[in-house]
Amino acid sequence: MYGKRARSNNITMPPIFDIYRKPIFDESIRKAEYRTYAPFIKSFNCNDIVEFSINQVYSFFAMSETLLCIKGSLEITGNGGVKLANNVGAFLFDSCTYSESAREMETVRDPGIVSAVRAMTCYTQEDSNYMVMAGWNYPKDPILNAADHSFSIQMPLKHVFNIFNDYPLITCGRQTIRLVRARNDNDCIVITEKQNADKTTTVTTAKINITNIELRVKHIFPNDDIKLELMKSIQQDQPIVIPFRKWELHELPAITRGARREVWAVKTSTSVERPRYVIVFFQTNKRDKITADPTLFDNVNIQSIRLSLNGEYWPNERMQLDFSKTDYNEAYFNYTEFYPSYIYSQQKRPLLDFLAFKNRALFVIDCSKQEESMKASTVDVKLDIEANNGFPDNTKAYCIIIHDCVMEYFPLTEIVKSLN
Repeated sequence: MYGKRARSNNITMPPIFDIYRKPIFDESIRKAEYRTYAPFIKSFNCNDIVEFSINQVYSFFAMSETLLCIKGSLEITGNGGVKLANNVGAFLFDSCTYSESAREMETVRDPGIVSAVRAMTCYTQEDSNYMVMAGWNYPKDPILNAADHSFSIQMPLKHVFNIFNDYPLITCGRQTIRLVRARNDNDCIVITEKQNADKTTTVTTAKINITNIELRVKHIFPNDDIKLELMKSIQQDQPIVIPFRKWELHELPAITRGARREVWAVKTSTSVERPRYVIVFFQTNKRDKITADPTLFDNVNIQSIRLSLNGEYWPNERMQLDFSKTDYNEAYFNYTEFYPSYIYSQQKRPLLDFLAFKNRALFVIDCSKQEESMKASTVDVKLDIEANNGFPDNTKAYCIIIHDCVMEYFPLTEIVKSLN
């Protein structure tokens, strides 16, 4: 609120004595309001494409505060227990794409898994309480109306797209959000069968009916002075640099059953897209199972996970984990260290406690500090995975690579370039 008072002498006045400073009031924003946009096609069945387009070239948007609103209900038959899976809003879609001026900025494949992992690594319990409206309610379940089994979700786009976390500034130009509905909704519902009095089980089924999906976009109206300065830069086609960190999901559909070691060649990346962090996790008989919670990650009694970048290993020494003996301190330590390193903070506020981590095991590898030689070549990304026992049948391995991404946007000509 207070600005620094200009002085003619060279005396540095400590803030507590600067009683002659003048107050400064932020009047840079003349008006801010939410406006609702409807998709082109009002069909929200499985495999449908839901697309929103905002064609207001000289408007300014706070996309980091934009909300995706979903309303629907459950059709339930049978007497079993039915609840919405945690993070149901993101699991409703197979992929989500954000484009600016017809150029793809970020695509998130399997947004339910990616946003769940980001929530477990970056959210605090206070964040989870706020995100109840988005269908994320760890450690509880999303809210479902008991009377008519209806639900209402208001999910911030930044829960799915990390570009809006790393780049919270206003944007301009044509904006497009493209959502591809999931092939089925098995990952959105968790059914628990109940036994009848005669010890028989009645099959319980549930189906999601989405009645409406809308996009609530926050429009920002700057005051005349700021708008004039912005429009001058736009008319000069001055490029806007948009840096962010992309969470890129990779999947190994099946680990060799009974094997105790797996070497996974994940990808070959450019020097700019070299990994900063790698998060590895596993699931056994979880995906596409209506009776399983898709946000549970199995530890499969991992002994060690090492990342290889062109022959350089992270960590340098092999882990010696044993989940069967509750000996996974090193894995939990790496998990708790991720948050302060990722957001450049000293605070450690893990969402998962030590015991909860056992059923939601996330193996975090920090490779953000690398040799100069690594920055001038292509990078081969490999994972060396070892388990104390043989890998269970139907086990999938997932790997999220977090890497830098830099886009350049020319607002007048609406040209978007990748600087990677």
